[in-house]
Amino acid sequence: MKKIVLLVLFFSMVSVARGKVSTRVCLANGYTPLPLADPNIPFVYRDIMVGTKLTIIVDSDIAERWSGGLFIAGTDRDYGVLSARDYNDTTHDWEGSRLEAASDRARARAWQGDIRSGFDLYGHRKAVAGDWFIIDYTATSVGICNVGFYDYSWPGGMDYPVYDLMFFHVPTRDFNEDTKVDFADFAIFASYWQIADCNDPNQCGGADLDIDGNLNSNDLALFVDYWLESTEWRQ
Repeated sequence: MKKIVLLVLFFSMVSVARGKVSTRVCLANGYTPLPLADPNIPFVYRDIMVGTKLTIIVDSDIAERWSGGLFIAGTDRDYGVLSARDYNDTTHDWEGSRLEAASDRARARAWQGDIRSGFDLYGHRKAVAGDWFIIDYTATSVGICNVGFYDYSWPGGMDYPVYDLMFFHVPTRDFNEDTKVDFADFAIFASYWQIADCNDPNQCGGADLDIDGNLNSNDLALFVDYWLESTEWRQ
């Protein structure tokens, strides 16, 4: 096991150093980067709310044939889900997740297995440097979820990720599930202000964000951290 861990870490460092095919994580709009939790620690991102939708973009600074994938494994699938765009029944390809630089002969194929779920991504020799694929990610439950980035050209690349993208999910602040944290959600929050018996399963409509049974200034500070942020998933 120790050798496997060291091998994966080695691949991660080499992949980042050579800068061939890599990933970047953005908000749902596809161009605003999601900040890292610590700028000195790669691939570990700042907390996001349950319901937040992100985009994972696979890009490259080279032009060559490539294959890899994005997958969630094991119990991590209880916390987040990957999805692709515009399925084509004829080609069995999620063609909306294939970007122009990858060429129209690239393919994104879904894979659902006992161990992991996600998408195989197949580049083409006609690809050019740029953004190749886009896969959506949605936080579905409070907890931690790792999304593995695989490069099949590496030894063991079919079995072990080059690196994991790590997402930490916190309770939603979109209490009315209208896809935005705004004054309507604040009104719900305020209606429970200083209540001291926020117990399961309601937890004061979800407003008891630190889950200590009391709605106070600690919960207010947690609420405003996500002011005007968007969600796309409903419980």
